[in-house]
Order: sequence, then C-alpha cells, then structure tokens
Amino acid sequence: MPPSEHAEALTGNQSLIKRINSAAILRLVRQEAGLSRADLAKRSGLTKSTVSLLVQELIDEGWLCESEAPVSNAVGRRPTPLQLDPSRLALIGAEIGVDYLNVVACNLQGKLLGSCQQPYSPSDLGSTLTALAGLVAQQDASLCAQGWRVLGISVGVPGTVDVHGHRVGMVPNLGWHHQDIEQPLCKALKRAGVRQSPVKVLNEANAAALSEYVFGTGAQTNSLVYLSMGIGVGGGIVLGDRLHLGHDGTAGEVGHTVLQLDGPPCRCGSRGCAETFISQRAVSLDITGTPDPVLPIDELARRVAGGDATAVAAARRAGRYLGMLMQNICNMLDPAVLVLGGPMVQLGPVFLDAARECFAGLQARYAFHTTEVRHCRFGINACAVGAAGAVLHEALMA
Repeated sequence: MPPSEHAEALTGNQSLIKRINSAAILRLVRQEAGLSRADLAKRSGLTKSTVSLLVQELIDEGWLCESEAPVSNAVGRRPTPLQLDPSRLALIGAEIGVDYLNVVACNLQGKLLGSCQQPYSPSDLGSTLTALAGLVAQQDASLCAQGWRVLGISVGVPGTVDVHGHRVGMVPNLGWHHQDIEQPLCKALKRAGVRQSPVKVLNEANAAALSEYVFGTGAQTNSLVYLSMGIGVGGGIVLGDRLHLGHDGTAGEVGHTVLQLDGPPCRCGSRGCAETFISQRAVSLDITGTPDPVLPIDELARRVAGGDATAVAAARRAGRYLGMLMQNICNMLDPAVLVLGGPMVQLGPVFLDAARECFAGLQARYAFHTTEVRHCRFGINACAVGAAGAVLHEALMA
C-alpha cells in the first residue's frame, strides 16, 4: 500500500474508532444520567484521558452537558455528573398516516418541542411528500429561530420499506407499490426550505416501537414488540438493541398474517389477514355493513363508550382476534414487552379487555410467557416521536 493510501486508511480507522467510542459513552449516559467521567471510564473500559477528551468534544457539539454535583461529606473534588444535553440538539420525526400527517420536534431526551398535525386524504406519493415537507418546514423554521441544530429528519410510513429506507414496497392503504421515496422526500424538503439534514424513512410500526425503546421510561429491554392498530395493523420489533427488519425490511407485517383461511378479503390481495379482523376498517364494517367509508375512530369510540350494542359487539370481536394475534407473536418471539398502540386503543376496555382475556385463555394452564403487556405511552404521536427517536438511535448504534 502506498504511503498516502496507508495514511488515509489509518485516519479512517481512527475516525471510526472515535465514533464508536463516542457512541458508547452516549449510550451509557442515556441509560443512566448522572455518570461521571470516572464512571464512564470504568464502564466503557476506555482510559480516563480518552474519556475526558471524548466527553469534552461531546459537550462542545451539544450532545452532553454537566449537571451540578450532589452535595456530600466526602473529602476532595466531587465528580461532575453528565447527562444528555436537553437544550441544543433537536430531532424531527414525522408520520404519513392513512388519514392524517403528523410532524413533531423533540430534544435528545424525547421532550416535545413542537408538533403539527393535519387531516389528510390519500394521494399520490409526490403530492403527499410535498404536503409533509411543508409541515416539516414549519417545525424546522421554529427550531432555527430558537437556535436549535437539527440532527436529522425521519419519517414513518404505513407500509413496507426496504432495509436501506430508499423504497416503499407495499402500502396497500395508500395505493403505493414499489416506489422510490428517499430522494423524492429529500427534494421536497429542499423545495420547502428545510435546512439540510440526514433523512431516514422507516415503517410506521418500527418507528412507534422506537418511541417506546428510545424514550420510554423505566428499565430498557432487549426484546420489545409494538402493535400499531388503526386503519391497518403493523408490528415493530426490537431485538438486541436494534430494530429487527428481516432480510428485506418486511419483518413485523403482522397485520398480514393469516388468522382464518378463506376469511374476509384483505387489501393486500390475500384473505383472512389479521387486519381484516382487528383494524378500524374491520370494526367499521361490522357496524355499518359496508367497507366504505370507514367510520372515524372518534365515532367508533363514542359508539362503544355509549353502549351501542352493535359497536360493543364489533369491538369485542376485534379484541378477541387481537388476543389471538398476541398469542401467536409471543409464541414466535417471546418478547419481554408487548406494547398496544395506534388509534384502536381508543376503543377502551371493551376492546382491550377482550384481547387480554383471549390472550390469557389461549395460554390456558400452561402460561409459557411472562410478557408484560402495556399501552403505548405517546398516543397519537407514537410514530412521529419514534421516527425522531430513530435519528438518535442510529447515532448511538455507530
């Protein structure tokens, strides 16, 4: 290898090692705010001098900040606690829903800095990205005026996305199939005047799973499944600190697992998919007897809460099928946590209790799983917040 190439390779290796070590420090601080430089050296295995240099760079770049040292009776200088800096770096996350667009801005700790949502009628990809870019531009302009630097922009979409985030595969509820999305999105953001930032596209359920994993409270878990239930049904899977995407990006498409052979037709072209029993569309069909229009989730929730017999029966039926799907997921993946999210949770105890009862009944006297089942913490913002979290997660996984 010529000397110049050897020098370039060495520089590249050193840069990679530095990035890996910096990410390791950030992960440790995110997991336990208040660690000192000495604590980080012990837990990372890096030398104190290396940790000191990296921490100072991370402070300068806006990643970390120092907290006030706790008062103690110990002799000598008290170690300085560190935490993720909540005041300088921002993340923008967005969701293309089936009937709405949603954009949020968060800090590194997941605190909302701003949000905007608007109703949306399904349209072609280009028109949709133009509308979305306009909302992103509003958030970016607000952040810019307040002095925030944006680390990246991430968007969740209700369908399959390849592992690189370049193309959408099947988005049956929007009528999109095998279309480029990353470059058109970047162009739409540029036209809207958004500051240049890294852009990421991922499946909406995967994004929502990251909202729980990256920003959720309590101890982290290495295995989590998020069920996103609305017009469609999707699943996001976190295994071993990373999203599990499968070899082509379609892992987690639980809404299109078949629960009944020769069952109701699904918009994906198959029959008897989970989505045909559990979704907002399925409950609306049970109530009205017609597939279109799909009743808004607020209307469905109002009818169920009001004791409308037909609506209550439809919600319970959907809940029982959800319990069946939960059992299948647990038998396959045995996650530590199963999170129920999306608009359908607004149907309340009638829907959710039926799911839990079915889930418990299917386990019978052999309770194989100790999976914790809980509701989504971020409500309607779960996908957008998780998309923002995807930017942070990717930086920490260097």
